Amino acid sequence: MEDSTIKVHTFEENLLGCPVAFHVMKMKESLFIWIGDQGNFDSLAVAMSTPYNSAPISSSLMGPTADESSCSLASRLSKKIGKQVFASYNISQSDSNLMLYVTQRLIQEMTDKPEYF
Repeated sequence: MEDSTIKVHTFEENLLGCPVAFHVMKMKESLFIWIGDQGNFDSLAVAMSTPYNSAPISSSLMGPTADESSCSLASRLSKKIGKQVFASYNISQSDSNLMLYVTQRLIQEMTDKPEYF
């Protein structure tokens, strides 16, 4: 019998002076990741691999189209784990260095606790 449960994982980190919360929901064939510093849910993107291209396709589902942070994050993670990824990046600071640290911290957590991803 297959395990049909959703695994939830939450962790926090202070990155460049910004408290960042990470919420992960692992589902059967996909992953939902919310990252934020204020509890808001302003954007959502999805990315997935296709047999037609080595890079995952991605699309913004919600939020400002000029902000590519969620799409970029979803694409990178989908390529890394080979699953469909829903990503919501909600950091109030628009600092590209912070985005890099957030991504690195998330990848570190994926390495340390792969059962949640």
